[in-house]
Amino acid sequence: MSFVTHLECANCGLHYDADLVHNLCSACHRPLWVKYDLEAVRRVLPKPQLSGRPATLWRYMELLPIKDPGKIVSLTETITPLLETRRLGREFGVKHLFVKDESRLPTGSFKARGMALALSKANEFGITKVAAPTAECTTASPRGFTG
Repeated sequence: MSFVTHLECANCGLHYDADLVHNLCSACHRPLWVKYDLEAVRRVLPKPQLSGRPATLWRYMELLPIKDPGKIVSLTETITPLLETRRLGREFGVKHLFVKDESRLPTGSFKARGMALALSKANEFGITKVAAPTAECTTASPRGFTG
């Protein structure tokens, strides 16, 4: 069951039909947000019900824009923990500093969840070819090489 109500431009607020393929806002070329009926989610899906589900991204299926679970494309993106970093927190003067351990994801990056959703939605729409940009990370090595 999907609780998606519509897509909305993150900049100008223009609404779009969530059942149609869109790229960016046609008016201002900004990203679109998925909007939900959160009150309906709250009534139908109590928090304790979530804890008994598998510890993957898909545990939150009702809060994701996928209607057909049979169209999911996944590498079993797991739930990643928040870890308290007391020593680093002390160094920064922060009483409780946490970091999210994304290394447990199949790609080692937080981008795994977004790509799983994007590819699943593309699959749901029948899209068979996609292109995805990425940020190239270059670092200097002690010998001056980059890579």
